[in-house]
Amino acid sequence: MRSSQMKIADLQAFVLNGSHAAQHLIYVFDSENLDLDPAHSALLMQIAEAMNNQKLSFVLVSSALTYEDVFEGVALCPTLEEAHDLIELEAIQRDLEE
Repeated sequence: MRSSQMKIADLQAFVLNGSHAAQHLIYVFDSENLDLDPAHSALLMQIAEAMNNQKLSFVLVSSALTYEDVFEGVALCPTLEEAHDLIELEAIQRDLEE
């Protein structure tokens, strides 16, 4: 999902009402649409926690953001390929913990 297609507040509603159909989510920040402020960071943390509680992954993709821009616990990758790799690693980790 791209930030140009869905704003963060809408993404939160999408996740919290179960519309994501139990799938991992990758949210790609379009470079020209970086409007991340502390309120958005808090929403992203809520989304990450909700997804984690469902044993699903939520990954942000942006080459412009850093870990200082998002709360701890929110996965951030610079490329889409790395986001897919992280989701695979998290799935393996969850399987090993069970």
